[in-house]
Amino acid sequence: MDKMDKECAYDFSHEKRGIALLIHNEEYGPESGFKNRPGDNEDFKHMLEIFKELEFDVHPYRNLTSTEISKRAKEVSEMSKIHEKSDCFACVIASHGEEIELETEKNIHIKEHVIVGIDGQVVKTRDIVEMFNADNCKELKDKPKFFFIQACRTSNATVLGMDSGHTVTITEQKQPQGGIVDGIENMQADSQIIDKVDANCISTNANSLCENNLDTRHLSSAEQQVVHQVTDVECPDDTLLMFASLSRNYAVRNPTNGSWLLTSLYSQIKEHIDTGKICSTEFMQILNGVLKEMTTKNFKPSDTTSRLYGAFSPGCYTHCLSRDVLFLEKQYK
Repeated sequence: MDKMDKECAYDFSHEKRGIALLIHNEEYGPESGFKNRPGDNEDFKHMLEIFKELEFDVHPYRNLTSTEISKRAKEVSEMSKIHEKSDCFACVIASHGEEIELETEKNIHIKEHVIVGIDGQVVKTRDIVEMFNADNCKELKDKPKFFFIQACRTSNATVLGMDSGHTVTITEQKQPQGGIVDGIENMQADSQIIDKVDANCISTNANSLCENNLDTRHLSSAEQQVVHQVTDVECPDDTLLMFASLSRNYAVRNPTNGSWLLTSLYSQIKEHIDTGKICSTEFMQILNGVLKEMTTKNFKPSDTTSRLYGAFSPGCYTHCLSRDVLFLEKQYK
């Protein structure tokens, strides 16, 4: 890497690479109202492998409640001595997820993405991200922070465990259309492997994606109106957020091979490590390769899933990184 590259890149000459926090929820209790997430074991093994190869100090956790998710994230954010000596920070969350609409004190409706714990309760994705911003984790100031979220961004699962004092309203849902969609529950792939989505349910009712599991009896007609305002998870400085899908879309997971996002993330980083290109390839180029790989996944729809055309998308990312990211080889091991 020449002098100009070094001036345009984050400082990756610290003693440590940094902490990689892995939160993977696969087994949900019957009281949660959510199904298990088979295939996550492959994701978990892949993320362990790839972040260790990138020389991260990996902190892996599995099957956490919403309270435990917040607790573990806060514990890692407070590991100041490690963050001070680190190049960066990474976090992977693989779980059920939703987008909910909350009413603020000023009667403004905002959309929040939430992660569902194995108890069916939720934690705001925003809250986890903010634990590692420059105000709450000063040792990571001016250092890149990466969040990879394998979780649905739809709003049609049963409303569970919302923060008290907020009114939950129904968000806009895409109307089912005909055509080919990517794999979800009960969909046969060319390889005869069934893919699923990281959502609680998919209704077989032709008039609703999840009508049977969405209780609207307590909402007035005004509260049930379509709200178009969308507020995504805020992206702090020097942070990248990568989701498995666009807003209002499902995140797809193969029960044998793992989720589309994390499988592609693994294969792209692994390829760059094996070919020796990881130190010279800007990280955003690798992530663009992840998105490109996700677009190549095509499956034949079943009678049920063909109605959900338009509810799927490749992954996406948003970032406020100010410099290039190059995973230079560590001098200290």
